[in-house]
Amino acid sequence: MSTNKNKLLFIIPGFFYIEEYQKALYYNDIPLGTLHLSSFLKERVNIETQIIDLRVEQENYKNLDSTEPNDLFKVSLLKCLEKKNLQEFQNIGINCYTSFQYLQTDLIAKILKKEFPKKPIIVGGYHPTAVPKDFRNSFFRESPFDFVIRGEAELSLLNLLKSNNLKPRRRTRILNSNGCIEINTLPFPDYELYLEQYPYKNKFKFEYFMSRGCPYQCAFCAQNYDFRSFTFQKFKKEFEKLCRIVEQYNYNAPKIAFADQSFNRVSISNKVVDYLIQNKLNEKFSFSCQSRVESFKNNLNLIKKHRTCGMIIGFGFESASKRLLPEMHKTENPREYIETMISILNQYKLSDGPYCRLNLLAGFPGEDQSTFNETLDFVNNYAMHENIQISPTLFSNYPNVFVYKNMQYYENEFGSEFLKEWWKLPSNAFKNSVPEKPSKSYTKKQLIGEYKENYFEVLKAWKKREIFSELILWKKFFNKWYEEL
Repeated sequence: MSTNKNKLLFIIPGFFYIEEYQKALYYNDIPLGTLHLSSFLKERVNIETQIIDLRVEQENYKNLDSTEPNDLFKVSLLKCLEKKNLQEFQNIGINCYTSFQYLQTDLIAKILKKEFPKKPIIVGGYHPTAVPKDFRNSFFRESPFDFVIRGEAELSLLNLLKSNNLKPRRRTRILNSNGCIEINTLPFPDYELYLEQYPYKNKFKFEYFMSRGCPYQCAFCAQNYDFRSFTFQKFKKEFEKLCRIVEQYNYNAPKIAFADQSFNRVSISNKVVDYLIQNKLNEKFSFSCQSRVESFKNNLNLIKKHRTCGMIIGFGFESASKRLLPEMHKTENPREYIETMISILNQYKLSDGPYCRLNLLAGFPGEDQSTFNETLDFVNNYAMHENIQISPTLFSNYPNVFVYKNMQYYENEFGSEFLKEWWKLPSNAFKNSVPEKPSKSYTKKQLIGEYKENYFEVLKAWKKREIFSELILWKKFFNKWYEEL
């Protein structure tokens, strides 16, 4: 039987100042990173783990859904933790996956440190990796965090649990990941831990990673660390298990998203597509993935193969501006890049089968009226078809992306204006993450106004669009934001 010292509770925070549209985007994923950690630790050490997802617990504890930090949130948090037997767990890990979770992560840790001072608190995720100083002691701040894990957490957390140093500390200790783990040695994610706790049918989005990191270094992307791929043997072993889980929990419309940053750069991707076709898995599941435009240059037959296995491809096109594409680090040959995208879209117009998704990024530093219109014109001229879904989004200046680390360049070059440390402001972090001015002549209000009016019409026109009520929620969110500016 595990002792208290060998019990670890994972907490998944929600977001403060979040709105209904954002909940639809950010509250339906399964925290795979945490489940990977749980299965890895159980395999390597004698440990018992538990998980509390505060995004889901809001259904049982309404004040966890507080828009702002307040005493009612604290009361509900402690009630939730008491019901989940927090006292049995000596060690607490908080996954601050995104900067949007920073304010809630910080408050949770402060509450726990005051109520349970003998329990060490560990934090990890993208934000602690990017900005560890937000979690450590300073001249102005007494930190509730005992340990901050930077980078991939498996080995750092394993070594910490095996040491005699896992105890509350007067000074926060930063644990830097030394190298990258061999991902083919990782066990299957601990889905049972999560789905036994939250057995909600047809609710969650199931994703599968065949790799870590990304071979590309786009200026707006947070997945900017070493790229590694699974072996095909590991894929087959895990994918069969995942299919059974998805059939059990998403039986109405079983979907699996390949969440790799670039599906076709994964070394086994062709074998995977052949596997899906040979086993006729498209008759049971719908699949999706993300891919690069360049992967289909001079290889348009690859589209037919992907459509045969039922794969919806999201193409990370981002912009039709020949000026912005190199700034995004998407391509050094914008003309060829755009021509390849047009050829791909033409293929989707010619025949039936799964549609494709055209991903667009608005508001990247340097964006102005002319570059925005270039992309919109491209959509209207080449992408308005029932087999092409338009998926626009706004650039967010996450602290671990190239742009954030080089804001001075964009300020000097384009007259961009940014909110620094926007995640600490007592307001909607998603809205704060968008630059105040993408460029000198283009304000955030202009961007949001153009975005909401033009892309609402584009989204509305797509025949295979999502439920109309979701589109109304989208428009309501952006209308309100525009009025606030």
